[in-house]
Amino acid sequence: MLVNTPIDQGSILGKFGRVYNTMKMVPTGLAYLASSSRKHGIDVHILDQYAECLSIQEIENRIRHFSPDLIGYGATTPNYFVAMTMLKSLHSKFPHIPVVMGGNHATIFPDEVLASKEVDFVLRGEAEASLPELCMALERGNRLDEILGLSYRDKNGCIRHNPDAAPVNLDSLPWPAYDLLPMSLYDSPIYSKFAHPVYQMIASRGCPYRCSYCINAIEPKIGGLYRRRPIVDVVNEMEMLVEKYQARQIQFWDPFFPLGKKQALEFCEKVRERRLHEKIVWCSTTYADLLDEEMINAMVKAGCRGLGFGIESGVPELLRSINRRSDLEKVRNACKIARRYGIVIGGAFILGLPNETKEMTRRTIDYAKSLDLHYAQFSMFVPYPGTPLYQQLKNNGELRSIADGDLHRINQNVGLTDNDLIYVPKGRNSGELKMWQRRAYREFYLRPKIVWLHLPHLNLSKILQMLNSSLVIPGILSARLGRSVQRNSKRNQAGLE
Repeated sequence: MLVNTPIDQGSILGKFGRVYNTMKMVPTGLAYLASSSRKHGIDVHILDQYAECLSIQEIENRIRHFSPDLIGYGATTPNYFVAMTMLKSLHSKFPHIPVVMGGNHATIFPDEVLASKEVDFVLRGEAEASLPELCMALERGNRLDEILGLSYRDKNGCIRHNPDAAPVNLDSLPWPAYDLLPMSLYDSPIYSKFAHPVYQMIASRGCPYRCSYCINAIEPKIGGLYRRRPIVDVVNEMEMLVEKYQARQIQFWDPFFPLGKKQALEFCEKVRERRLHEKIVWCSTTYADLLDEEMINAMVKAGCRGLGFGIESGVPELLRSINRRSDLEKVRNACKIARRYGIVIGGAFILGLPNETKEMTRRTIDYAKSLDLHYAQFSMFVPYPGTPLYQQLKNNGELRSIADGDLHRINQNVGLTDNDLIYVPKGRNSGELKMWQRRAYREFYLRPKIVWLHLPHLNLSKILQMLNSSLVIPGILSARLGRSVQRNSKRNQAGLE
């Protein structure tokens, strides 16, 4: 049984949690693990606890009904603490069922994860090959020391780490096991939703770039090596989702898709050959610098409705410092062309990067506003464990050790919560940076121009979702007012004393 673990949106997103209440998206990673295991004759069940909003009691009932020989959990760093809390509760009821954990957090911290008696095995990196091998080894009593990517406790209780597994060959992977998922429950956030049903899939893995803040910079341990699926196989999967699950939109998970003119034009040609552009729309995230008018025109004709760009900063020297190869004028030009062709554009920015000053933060927000984006995401810089920047800051003594109780703060939206930031650049403080994150959202979205940008793309469903999301803004403004009143009260009290 593979379990998609829960996310505590309150601790990760604060009042903004309601904006992302539709973020129940296809867990493609688990679905690939399931299909790869089935390929080897293993009976698999997926329990999407997050999408189904299952209680602990309901999960217990599912486990009893399926009676698995092995339970697999995946966890990222922000939701690791929540996942472990659930796992410990379940382990008390099913102590005889071995547990394997995967995902970025377990890959980077296998010793810490295996220090918990509730976890028996860790599969580091991509596990489509190693999970079936582990299942068969447990069934047949085979040796564990030959399974690449496996960490485990031996008979003496000592933790062993087998050599890393090689990155998976995407050509050999079966499609995700969509039939094991509650497909009717999946959706997309408002900023990337253009039709319904909408499902997520991938056309590639890894990334060709090595930005120092990104987990993909660790190659190939986390699967950061860039690999592409054959375009015809991608289009075949899209066609299957249309025919079997009535998909009306595909959202590509890839860090960058399409990446480069050749891939873009080939993909668009295949989509139009199958006439899929008449049945579905699609959106993706890609590298703005590589787009030109020919590519955007072809993408729109093939059904592209939305593009996301990881822009990160409006300050060239900060981009260079994080090994981000972006030309801000090329980004501006790509946004201009995409908007002219009717594409809805979103941009992602990072605030609080190392050596960032208040003036630089201001420049990034102003640059974001100048691009006439439909949506913008302003994330706090988080030194995710395992990334080059994390190691650099730790070596320089700028980052203290992170305890389990701090893990919920390792998320890019922590500035929207009541928690302090896990990292603050020299000369700055947590409260001031959190103020800038809130201010960025207020300045970007509370502009009359935003209304005009969105008017051509609105429908009833999107209007209702935007109204629901907008109810968060008064809460943020009132919270800010409350803090201001509290500060003034303290100053007045101090004056009286």
